[in-house]
Amino acid sequence: MLSILNFMSHTTIGNRIRDTRKKLDLTQAELASLVGIARVSITSIETGRHIPTIETALKLSNALKIPVNDLFWLKEGEK
Repeated sequence: MLSILNFMSHTTIGNRIRDTRKKLDLTQAELASLVGIARVSITSIETGRHIPTIETALKLSNALKIPVNDLFWLKEGEK
């Protein structure tokens, strides 16, 4: 079974979400509210301790106004 974990690390996903959140000038609490999860869940995702479910990933991409592929898929040359 293929998974996003086959293609990028937890830390890469977390960094991408954090960087996108900051570009939109959102706090973790604001993003959590938009997504409908706890702020500590955003912290766990951004620090690479937790990978979001598909449902949460879709909500994150919507809240961050970015295609889900841009958050969870490696771009050419990334590791």
